[in-house]
Amino acid sequence: MVCRRLLVTNNPQLCPVVRSCVFVEGTTLDVLLRVRDHVHLGWRLLTHPLYGNLRPHQHLYRSILLERQEGSVDLESLDYMESALRIYTAESRRIMSADGIPEEHREDFAFVDYELIKESLLQYGMVTADGALPSGGRR
Repeated sequence: MVCRRLLVTNNPQLCPVVRSCVFVEGTTLDVLLRVRDHVHLGWRLLTHPLYGNLRPHQHLYRSILLERQEGSVDLESLDYMESALRIYTAESRRIMSADGIPEEHREDFAFVDYELIKESLLQYGMVTADGALPSGGRR
């Protein structure tokens, strides 16, 4: 079966509980670059690359949902990606990396990322039946 929807993320807690996921080892900027590459290959955005109204230096994880389409490159998706990349590139020195961030805080960032994309994942049937969802680092 050909996958029609795909989650691209650097959030390590999402791929195990989401159908059809590409894990990006790296920063939020790396996720945007990978998504742009997918758009060039015929995928279109199902979620906005700048969802959540968070600046590039305010979050550790980014997850973007895509859908495979037939035909040419979706120019609207490409425009959104190029705009997001301009914002991220302008702040590239301030983009967070997981290095040196305590595990508890990384779990909190993972939870926030999941909460921001949760409705889209549920709407498109992307969460596996046995998916244990991120709960945040504070217990």
